[in-house]
Amino acid sequence: MNYKTINYIKTNPLVYSYLREDSSLYKNLIRNPSIIKEIEDHAKKFYKQTKEDKIKRLSESIETISTLIDVFK
Repeated sequence: MNYKTINYIKTNPLVYSYLREDSSLYKNLIRNPSIIKEIEDHAKKFYKQTKEDKIKRLSESIETISTLIDVFK
């Protein structure tokens, strides 16, 4: 693994946490450091940090607030 990849992992807490969860990915990174972006995408899906997940959470929050407003009317 090259220094650039190691530095990227250390500065990106999401990727760092994901690699701590699934340490078998280190073996793949050593063989092919260019898959770091794929690992970051998997980490976002794993921790539900994708745009779709954020929109879904926002939608659920708005729905909850709407329900509370209807209850208090």
